[in-house]
Amino acid sequence: MRPNSRIGGIVVTVLLLHVFYIDDSLQFPVTKDPSIQMSPAIYEDIVVWTDYRNGKADIYSYHLSMKEELQITTNTNTQWTPAIYEDIVVWTDDRNGNWDIYEYNLSTSEKSSITTDANIQWFPLMYKNFVIWTDKRNGNDDIYGYNFSIKKEFQITTNTSIQWTPAIYGDLVVWADLRNGNSDIYKYNLSTREKFPILTNPSEQLVPSIYENIVVWQDDRNGNWDIYRYDLSTSQEFQITTDPNDQKNPAIYGDIVVWQDDRNGNDDIYGYNLSTQEEFQITTNTGAQWDPAIYGDIVVWTDDRNGNWDIYGCYISTILTLSPSPVSNVFLVILIVTASAGVSMLVWKKKQEKSKMKESQKEPQVEESKTEELQMTICPRCKNRIKEEWIICPYCDAKLK
Repeated sequence: MRPNSRIGGIVVTVLLLHVFYIDDSLQFPVTKDPSIQMSPAIYEDIVVWTDYRNGKADIYSYHLSMKEELQITTNTNTQWTPAIYEDIVVWTDDRNGNWDIYEYNLSTSEKSSITTDANIQWFPLMYKNFVIWTDKRNGNDDIYGYNFSIKKEFQITTNTSIQWTPAIYGDLVVWADLRNGNSDIYKYNLSTREKFPILTNPSEQLVPSIYENIVVWQDDRNGNWDIYRYDLSTSQEFQITTDPNDQKNPAIYGDIVVWQDDRNGNDDIYGYNLSTQEEFQITTNTGAQWDPAIYGDIVVWTDDRNGNWDIYGCYISTILTLSPSPVSNVFLVILIVTASAGVSMLVWKKKQEKSKMKESQKEPQVEESKTEELQMTICPRCKNRIKEEWIICPYCDAKLK
């Protein structure tokens, strides 16, 4: 029942609405080393990433349940862009003087190479017995794969243009394809060996991700980067984000799509529930958070809130299932005042922030010298943040030097 009181012919109705601030307490650090950790991937409760603590890129992992960190690679050359499925971790490795794909078994601690071609193979992804990657052996970027069951390599694309940034789920492989003069999304069925375009819009479609019959990607048809989805079972396309700023690098698991979003003046992680058609914000820190990965209830990302790059994570259910609690200390009281001669509304807002939030606002900015150490720039193709010394962009395969 609503509380009502009649005062001089005016009915006053008071509605109490709870509003929740998504603060840092809902997030957790995966890494704490003061060097650079980036490009996370996750399977169940194991997170893998690229780590620069040893003066060059290595692959590390962290078991969230057991709280154990593991250094996977110790070779003196560069290992980066890892992916994981079950007990197998794969990555790009230059120990042979070119980029190859390597694997490591977390159960047996065995390590071996998947590719041996003298050209460049990089940016692997996995699903069950298959690993796929971008391959330059034919003078352009193609998509190749490897079947662990029969220990056999196979070529997926043969077009002479560029095909890159593949993703895989089940028997389906998707990628960005430049055969039409712009980047479109194509699909290949590993069982039927059928290949066809999912989308041939004249704008740019990049960085696809797939879960079951749903494909998501970033799309610039509206003059900025938005996130779109396509349902392979119904052949229906749907625009997920409509904010006029950039939303990029989507990832999907189940009904949840996550991406990096710069609508607040910095990169944050946002999400969208396909079932409820509701968007939600995951990070609010004033630093930058980007390159999300998701598995089950956990999303992880690269985060520079500490002045270096770390890996952070969050349980999505803690955001989606928030209920009224004194923890937030935030509420709105709306007084709806109705008079016989007309209607007027008075809105009064009271907001009491936690002392922790107040203290965080007083913290000094990251020293300029630490920021300069990162020496960041922007990739001219995909517009992601990259290091100035990189020769290629790890997100879109663009040559930078």
